Amino acid sequence: MTRRAPREARLLGLWTAGWLAVLLFAGLLWLGDLSLQWPVLVVPLIWALVAVRPRRAQSPSEAPPLGYRSDTVERPAIRPPDPRH
Repeated sequence: MTRRAPREARLLGLWTAGWLAVLLFAGLLWLGDLSLQWPVLVVPLIWALVAVRPRRAQSPSEAPPLGYRSDTVERPAIRPPDPRH
């Protein structure tokens, strides 16, 4: 999975926090008691604060080189016979 650009990640986080706030608020109005359960609306606020935190852009030196695979190591399935034995 590739990393998102900082601006794209921030926008996606804010979009998600906004929808979470809307759905939680609607659920509280429909099923809950807003005067008692209002602290649950702090969750989207914290989500939004995490989304807008400063992010550093991925520098080219941090990106893996083209053609480099970190998930596998190519090894022969069967070891060749040891010539010493």
